[in-house]
Amino acid sequence: MKWEYRIIKADTEELYERALNAAGAQGWEAVSSSYSAGESRKVSLGQGMPLSTAVGATQWAALMKRPVRE
Repeated sequence: MKWEYRIIKADTEELYERALNAAGAQGWEAVSSSYSAGESRKVSLGQGMPLSTAVGATQWAALMKRPVRE
């Protein structure tokens, strides 16, 4: 059997769930899923305040597969 693959990414949980449900309705199934936050970095708040840590953007991602119809 041959498979085709696709990656779904979203910035919010709601968009991620919506994208996964839409893909499932088209015959895709999830192989793996992950949640991550971007790199943290030090930022200045100005006016002599100490540096603060800003957390990067969050992202959900899933690897999907479905059989290739021949």
